[in-house]
Amino acid sequence: MNLQTLTGVKMVSKLIALEVYHNLKDIDFRILRGVELNMRHHQWVPLEDIAKFARTDVETASYRLGKLDNWMLVRRRSDIGYIGYQLTIHGYDVLAIRAFARKGVIEAISQTQIGVGKEADVYVGITPQGEKVAVKFNRIGRTSFTRIKLYRRDFIDKHHISWLYISRLVAEREHEALQLLSPIAKVPKPIAWNRHAIVMEFIEGVELSELRDDDLTREEAEDILNKVLDEYLKIVRFGIVHSDMSEFNIVLTEDDDILIIDWPQYLPTAYPESLEYLRRDISVLLNAFHRRWRVKKDFSEVWNEFYEAWLESRGEKDNKD
Repeated sequence: MNLQTLTGVKMVSKLIALEVYHNLKDIDFRILRGVELNMRHHQWVPLEDIAKFARTDVETASYRLGKLDNWMLVRRRSDIGYIGYQLTIHGYDVLAIRAFARKGVIEAISQTQIGVGKEADVYVGITPQGEKVAVKFNRIGRTSFTRIKLYRRDFIDKHHISWLYISRLVAEREHEALQLLSPIAKVPKPIAWNRHAIVMEFIEGVELSELRDDDLTREEAEDILNKVLDEYLKIVRFGIVHSDMSEFNIVLTEDDDILIIDWPQYLPTAYPESLEYLRRDISVLLNAFHRRWRVKKDFSEVWNEFYEAWLESRGEKDNKD
């Protein structure tokens, strides 16, 4: 499938994978896949292993890898006793995009970036049916992943953990959370997941953090906070804690409703440490609304309600005393 590049509003940053996608041949995708799979066992994948996986000779593999290096899809190293390669984040993007295209999930992706954070970028995609979707690429390799402790159970007995694996795990966890919550809560509906990328429904709106303080009256801000707390209370009672709740993860939709986004760090309430993260979530939310819009709520009153919901989700409500 030929992946198109859409044009739209002002570009924030380029998705390099799209710029080179039309240059790639089938052998290039096999080579990229060979580097990806062998990075489970090598920090720098030997050229010979890549050629073997791609079912080609070393000379051809070296030539194609040179092009992939020029396109910033792989990086090369020759001072380690052999010639080795690593996949870059752009190469990982290419593999995820190809998987979505071949499965008929997306037909085009825009260079328009609609969201950016320390650990993810979001772009507009178009389905074969012509519908807009959001395509989120996790960028864990961009910064140190300071909350890796939330994933420590997944790292038991893992001796070689790459940023590829972490980025993939983060996307998988968020997709899992959205699958659980979308039937019962105001979160984006997931459509597909592959590697470090998630395709989800496209929602017109603006993040709360992007608003200026004078964009909302105190009464309007209080109404928004009440909606967020009501929705989050329902989610906690269901058995999930966001663990990174803030004004950056709340979207105000065009119909004056709210959406809670960014769920890769969610914790089930079955985890004892989820209570600590829930307390922090509530504190961060209340402090943000008080600081920016002078909305004052008593923490203990709000917390008591959430603590009751947390206990209820664990089947401990009747035993809290």
